[in-house]
Order: sequence, then C-alpha cells, then structure tokens
Amino acid sequence: MRLSYFTLVVLAGLTAVACGTATKIPAPTPARPTLSATPAPTATTPAPVANVCQANPAPATSAQVVVTQPTVYQQVTSPLTVRGSINAFEATFRIAIKDASGNDLANQMGHSQQGQALAPFSESVPFTVSAQTPACLWVFQISAKDGSPITIQQVPITLLP
Repeated sequence: MRLSYFTLVVLAGLTAVACGTATKIPAPTPARPTLSATPAPTATTPAPVANVCQANPAPATSAQVVVTQPTVYQQVTSPLTVRGSINAFEATFRIAIKDASGNDLANQMGHSQQGQALAPFSESVPFTVSAQTPACLWVFQISAKDGSPITIQQVPITLLP
C-alpha cells in the first residue's frame, strides 16, 4: 500500500494531536502602550526658572559649603529649614533667600557647630510670599576685607505661601 506524501503529513499531525505532542502556534501578543518617563507638569509642579540664581559672584567649593536641605528646585514653606556643613570663620555665616531679580526676601546670620572646619549646621529661615515664587537660597560668608559675599553656595528653590 502506497501512501501519498500528503496523507503521511496528515497522519503524522493526527498522531501528534492524539499523543499530545503537537506544537502550538502562539497567539499574537497585543501591542503594549508605551509609558512616558517624564510626567506632565501639573499646577503644583512649577517649571524651574533657569536663571533664578543668576551668576554666582564667588562660588564655594565642597570643602567650604555643602547644603543638604533644601534640595534643588524643592518647594518649601516658611520657615525654611536649611541644613548642611560649612567651614566658617568663628562658626558664623549668612543665609539669604533672593527672588529672581536678586532682591533679598530673607537675610540672617547662621551658626555652625565649629569654626575653621567643615562643620554641620541647621537653621530656620522665615520668609513671606503671597504666591508661589521662584527663589535662590544663598549660604555664604562675608569677606573681612571688603564686606562682600564670599564662598557662596546657591540652591534654586520654589517658595510657597
């Protein structure tokens, strides 16, 4: 008895199905929606103001001033807690909050735990704004030579009423 090729293929397929060894063809997978990595801006998340801190006239190094709180572009309310470390003469320095035009919204003295060494500090800085305001935090010292700000660390922030 001679079987045709077609008959052999059909019989092999039926035998495979009967024995449970048939290969299943996977169903096509539906396309998955792509997720956006960047969330859309909301009313409570302001776009950072690129020049709110303006040019730093006397930048500090990390051996002179390190600000750990607030973080860059953080939204803050009054009083603002400013934390970090500073190598300040006689453990005294200044903290200022400046608006986008460079005007002081707050300016006060701060104290670190030790002078002439990179030492921790934590200060509370009150401010008043009536609307959400981009601002620049300055932690700095005053030059004994001419009274100008020196070793300035700037942090752009957003003030909330």
